[in-house]
Amino acid sequence: MLASAHPWLKRDWPLLVCLSIPAILAVGLLLYMAGWVLVMSFTDLSLFGRKATEWSFIGLENYERLFTRRGFLESLWVTVIFTFFSSIIGQNILGFVLAGTLRNQPGLLRSSIESAVILGWVLPDVVAAFLWSATFTPNGLVDLAILQPLSIETRNLINDHPLLIVILANIWKGTAWSYILYSAALDSVPREVSEAAKVDGATPMQRMFFITLPMIKSHIATNCLFITIGSFVYFPLIFALTGGGPGTKTQVLSIFVYNESFSVGKLGYGSAISVAMLIIVAIMSIFYVRLLREPK
Repeated sequence: MLASAHPWLKRDWPLLVCLSIPAILAVGLLLYMAGWVLVMSFTDLSLFGRKATEWSFIGLENYERLFTRRGFLESLWVTVIFTFFSSIIGQNILGFVLAGTLRNQPGLLRSSIESAVILGWVLPDVVAAFLWSATFTPNGLVDLAILQPLSIETRNLINDHPLLIVILANIWKGTAWSYILYSAALDSVPREVSEAAKVDGATPMQRMFFITLPMIKSHIATNCLFITIGSFVYFPLIFALTGGGPGTKTQVLSIFVYNESFSVGKLGYGSAISVAMLIIVAIMSIFYVRLLREPK
């Protein structure tokens, strides 16, 4: 039936099979790695020493350690704070405000601000980390341009406020995604509807909350889904900027997994943390997918 409905399927099926092979291999490799991580989470496998070759199954012991030792819960709390303030509060709101503000601005002004916003997005994470480090460390831009002229004591702001710095860095790095998505979403809202509400006496805030936001609800949920998951599992910029420190002040779960798996060498425990992260991400995804569903 399918072949009769689409004759080209019968004619071009060898090409379709060839084009599908890379995708099948990629999915198969992903499933294999995910399955192996799940298996390792039930073992005492280590990267070093005797347990690297003579490992054994230990049941749920690694998962019990997640809640009986402080490391996981502390890193989870840091991750929640980082994700909420850098993505939901920072990237999401700033991207929407920029999209709404620049929508009717002159082309030169809009292009200049867009370029500045997108610059942070396209820069490699290591380069972005270097720029932020050069800005906030002693004898950096903030120190030379602000603190010293005001005769304020030189401070290492990254050491003093590490979590705030990485939150701001992630906002700067990822706002472009929200801005681009919301720009397209706002362009899809019919101007006639907003103009009619304006004629009826609706204020700008009323038009935004009762017309614009309901009409782009699916875009908001989609944006929050991507930026929340992206920030929750984010690793490169934080690792390059602070390494999870000082101490564990910026040790998000992704860095905690790295430290436990490769620095300490506890691959089994690191795998259990990874599985826990996967479960949390799946729960967040289900929540946002439910928001995307239109009410019947």
